[in-house]
Amino acid sequence: MAESNKKLEEKARKNPEACDIEAVKEDESEFIEMDLMLGVADLNTPEAVRAAEAAIAGNGLTTKSGDSSSDESDSDEDEEEKESSLGEECRKRTKIIELS
Repeated sequence: MAESNKKLEEKARKNPEACDIEAVKEDESEFIEMDLMLGVADLNTPEAVRAAEAAIAGNGLTTKSGDSSSDESDSDEDEEEKESSLGEECRKRTKIIELS
């Protein structure tokens, strides 16, 4: 393995464009684009989805308290419905096609 790594490093020094996995050449008709900025997460519960969405938006998690007035609770219920529908959309996975 060490020998293979040395060969790869030497190849990259001689021809860096040949080893650039981020550059797509014009003659390559099929490629896979991956966005790894957020990493991989299994969001199995609505709470996990809400926590992930809050983290992405830069918001902290809010805890629900029983001290809210009726006006606040109505808006909270509307917000919860939006969040649950967003959670269902987030769980849909795109079809992955293996290229050979």
